[in-house]
Amino acid sequence: MKHKILAIPSILLLTIALFLASCAKKGDTGPAGPAGPQGPAGPTGNTGATGVAGTANVIYSPWMDVRFTLPNPQDSSTWQAQINAPKLVDSILNKGDIKVYFNFGSDSTNSDLVLALPLDGNLIGVIAEPYFQPQQITILSSADISSFTDNGNHYFQFRYILIPGGTTTLPISVNGNKKAINWNDYNQVKAYLGLKD
Repeated sequence: MKHKILAIPSILLLTIALFLASCAKKGDTGPAGPAGPQGPAGPTGNTGATGVAGTANVIYSPWMDVRFTLPNPQDSSTWQAQINAPKLVDSILNKGDIKVYFNFGSDSTNSDLVLALPLDGNLIGVIAEPYFQPQQITILSSADISSFTDNGNHYFQFRYILIPGGTTTLPISVNGNKKAINWNDYNQVKAYLGLKD
């Protein structure tokens, strides 16, 4: 009799388990309901730090070999060179700035002596003046300062930097004091733009 009493609840439990398992089948997913109303706006977050102005718009060339010629062979006092500058456009000519640098030393012997044009003749005895037009830089010089190579080392090379109007420049720290970048000081320009020589 005892065995029959235990068998009835066991059968009952097994029947309930099978019934529940057969009812657990999922049907097809119904269509999505309509979107609810938009909730209220959240609180305004904290203002982040002001970003650093970039130099993305500043265009610079590599150091280039430049050859000077005498446009008038009877006048050996005026030498001329042309540098192609494809990105020198009217907007930079009218609203921006252009800098040309001359490496009186060598880029490959660690004897750089970089000077910003124009040269007034005081430092190296040469007067050199750049002139600008769309896509071209012309340099007039009182002497032949053509680039040359000696034992694989490059000397007298040139580089230009095009600064579109509206490009801001950050102040730099000099001896703990903030001051604007001096575009005629090549070391400041090189540090600011991260130029590699």
